[in-house]
Amino acid sequence: MCALKTSGEEKSKLTLSVRKSTLEKAQKYAIEQGTSLSVLVETYLSDIPDKTEITKPPFSINEMFGFLKDSPMRSMTDREIKDMMIKDQYGL
Repeated sequence: MCALKTSGEEKSKLTLSVRKSTLEKAQKYAIEQGTSLSVLVETYLSDIPDKTEITKPPFSINEMFGFLKDSPMRSMTDREIKDMMIKDQYGL
């Protein structure tokens, strides 16, 4: 059963637009879980991290490209790389 701790915080009304089949599926799931659709949505939304909780990865995408700087694949075309991967995968 899904249940949120009540914090005494004021609730706000929310209007959503979803496909009818999605709504029906969610309503059925909520009934099976013994809860309401409102509680399911609020639980899902409450799991969104605060901006302060989002951590920066230990390296950037640009730094990752540096790994290939001296690689022989650097001068290969996409097609050559794809052919090499297929040969490697199938032992050709």
